[in-house]
Amino acid sequence: MKHILMGFLAMFALMVQATETESLSKAQLEERVKAINILQNAILMKDSKVSEVDALFANFTDDFQYVHKVYGGTYSRQHLYNNYVKFLKEGNYNRTTPRYKIMSMIVGHDAVSVERQQEREGTLENHLSVFEFNGSKVSKIIEYWK
Repeated sequence: MKHILMGFLAMFALMVQATETESLSKAQLEERVKAINILQNAILMKDSKVSEVDALFANFTDDFQYVHKVYGGTYSRQHLYNNYVKFLKEGNYNRTTPRYKIMSMIVGHDAVSVERQQEREGTLENHLSVFEFNGSKVSKIIEYWK
C-alpha cells in the first residue's frame, strides 16, 4: 500500500512539473515587450492587414485578458481580436508613424510594467501598462491611463 501511495505521489509531482511554465529572464521579458509593442504599432498603421493582427495575437495565451477600466473593463482574447479586425476593416487604423514608444520598463517575476509615450494632438502623453506573462506568451495586459 505504501508503494502504491508513493507511486501516485511521484506521478503527481511529475505532472505538476510538466505543467509548470518556465519563466523568462529579465532580458527575455524586455525583448518580448519590445516585440509586442512593434506588433501593436504595426496594426495601427495605414494599410495594415489582418495578418498583422494574427501575428500579434499569436503572442497571447488562449486565456489572455486585456484590462482597461477607463475604456470598458476586461476584454477576452476573442473580443479584443474581433475589435481589432472590425476597426481595421472599417479603415480606422491610418497612422503614418508608430503610436507607442517605450520609455522605460521595470521587470518583475513574469511581469513587466511599461511606460509608453504617444503623441496625441501635438501633446506627448505617457501611459502605464503592465504585461503579465505565462512562459513566452502574454497572459494579460492591464492599462492604467485615461
